[in-house]
Amino acid sequence: MKKAVLILSAFGFVAAAWGSVASPLPGESTPVPGVKPLGFIPETTMPESITTGAIPRNPAVAPVNSDLKAGLDALSDKNPQLALSIRDSMPDGALDRHILTWAIAVSGLKGVPSYEIASAGQELKSWPGLSRLRAYSERALYDENPAPSAVLAAFGDTAPETMQGAVILGRALVASGRQAQAAKYIRKVWRGEALDKATEDKILIEFSALLTPADHKARMDYLMYRGRVAQAKRFGDMGEAQSLYKAWSAVDAKAGNAGALLNAVDAKWRGDPGLLFARIEYLRKQDKYAEAAALLEQMPPERSELVNSGEWWNEQRIVSRGLVDQGQFKPAYRIVANYAATSPTDIVEAEFHAGWYALRGLQDPTTAEKHFRKILQTSNGPISVSRAWYWLGRAAEAGGPGKSSEFYAKAATFPGTFYGQLAAERLGRKTLNVTYPTPSTADRERFQAREAVQAIARLEAAGHGWRADILYLALADQLQSPGELAVLAAKAEQSGDHHLSLQIGKIAYGRGIDVAALAFPVGVIPANANISGSGKALAYAIARQESAFNPAAVSGANARGLLQLLPGTAQAVAKRHNIAYSKDKLTADAGYNATLGAHYLGEQIEAFGGSYILTFIAYNAGPKRVPEWIGRYGDPRGKPIDEIVDWIERIPFPETRNYVQRVMENYEVYKARLGQPTDIERDLIGGRSAS
Repeated sequence: MKKAVLILSAFGFVAAAWGSVASPLPGESTPVPGVKPLGFIPETTMPESITTGAIPRNPAVAPVNSDLKAGLDALSDKNPQLALSIRDSMPDGALDRHILTWAIAVSGLKGVPSYEIASAGQELKSWPGLSRLRAYSERALYDENPAPSAVLAAFGDTAPETMQGAVILGRALVASGRQAQAAKYIRKVWRGEALDKATEDKILIEFSALLTPADHKARMDYLMYRGRVAQAKRFGDMGEAQSLYKAWSAVDAKAGNAGALLNAVDAKWRGDPGLLFARIEYLRKQDKYAEAAALLEQMPPERSELVNSGEWWNEQRIVSRGLVDQGQFKPAYRIVANYAATSPTDIVEAEFHAGWYALRGLQDPTTAEKHFRKILQTSNGPISVSRAWYWLGRAAEAGGPGKSSEFYAKAATFPGTFYGQLAAERLGRKTLNVTYPTPSTADRERFQAREAVQAIARLEAAGHGWRADILYLALADQLQSPGELAVLAAKAEQSGDHHLSLQIGKIAYGRGIDVAALAFPVGVIPANANISGSGKALAYAIARQESAFNPAAVSGANARGLLQLLPGTAQAVAKRHNIAYSKDKLTADAGYNATLGAHYLGEQIEAFGGSYILTFIAYNAGPKRVPEWIGRYGDPRGKPIDEIVDWIERIPFPETRNYVQRVMENYEVYKARLGQPTDIERDLIGGRSAS
């Protein structure tokens, strides 16, 4: 049996192999009758086996030319069996064999046996980015639908990580008379997975006996919090919560009878967190922030009862900002200090809001300091960390604990961030240190010795360079040496993929590694582009944020190309500047897109009196928002820097607030990289007129 255990480990369901968290199966219970099969039929008849590794392969295709390109081409043709045959003809341990083994495993193609995926994980242990293989192997097992004993042996004592894994394991457990164990996994999926209707239907057919009205009510909640109102309707019926569903859906639709329906909800749901959430949303949509705040104070303290803590935090954030707009900082602070947030990203935002309200609204730097400190305990990302150190400096200036100069110095170690740049200015520094890392000989040798790096070169030589993107990004998330990361980014740049090079830099810099320059590459805008309208640094700043340097990018709103221009806008700009218009060239010609985008940026800057802040708002949220927010918060142009920073933080749309800060930091870094003087305070206060 030891050999069988080794095969199971190779399958990949052992925590040590995949980094998954092993979970013991729950206790058994008596069978639940009436469970119907979904009707999934494996492509080949598979004998019952204690190991998935013993499940026979499909009939092998006769060996063909053992050329790497031929195997990769077979995958492109969705023929994994041919690819496997070519792979098997290659010598054991050969680089090309490893590459094809990896490509087959990560292809996601149907027909790739689950044991092949698991074996790849064992064979390629030194390769980066293998965490996805666990999910692929579960999905492959689901498609194979082997005997229950094989499934149970495959999972061992670990829990499934995918919907498909939960279903195939649940099916095997039911067949083995272990319904209580099956119910645990099926209910987890039912209560917390974004399934489409077809998948819901299949689960209902096969596992309806395992699901209770409480499970269906929980599914309704899950969908309602995510705005999938129509999909949630039948679960309101099945969960015996029709009145709650009707009221909640009316609030979502802003129906005129929403208030009456909220008051008519059945007594059994009067204490339900979903009803409380719907009431809060109802009041907030009417700008009744004080009333909504009073209900938010009734929020259940147990976060698991909230179902979707992120949506509760979203309501807290909106309501608190509404109160701040009315000058009500105390209740606003109480709301965000008792935040519902559970994800690190949301916690950082909640702690910032609490600290900012305490410092700027309540003039309580001591309380503010505690919240800014918690950001440092939650995140190590440059944007969040520099923000925390900067505001700790501001709190210290206002009489809080610590020395402001020390806090600003720590923030300034992140020159690629908005608040790092502001902190440097606070210290009188006018130069951003964004020098490119210099790889040592040891860095280059270590980099070239990595088999994954050698695989990248072979994939590119075989005409399948696009497959190597996974390896590039996985290495960006794994390498520790700035020198090796610089070589990696340069390799992507040399292949002509500026988008990939930027992604590598962002991932590495986002991990807190000192490689700011890698996160701000140059080269994507052709030399023949006329970008005089905005200037080179600003064109790069916008392109980095808008398209991440993908010249062919098309957004859901149909914004196109490097600077994400709407066709109508691009056509109008082209006409004003006597340039022949071509919709196709917006995504096919980076220089053409940059030329039109730079002209448009120049026009917007002029329209807003040189203000970069207002220009960025208009570019992201639309020109109409500018007068609206000036009317609400005043005109930021020419104000002292602290008032301008507050004004930016008052922008009500999180996306636009983030956009302004990111483009501003991009602009300063690109000025530094292009040899221009940097001064973020001057640019924020005076805009182009001061540049």
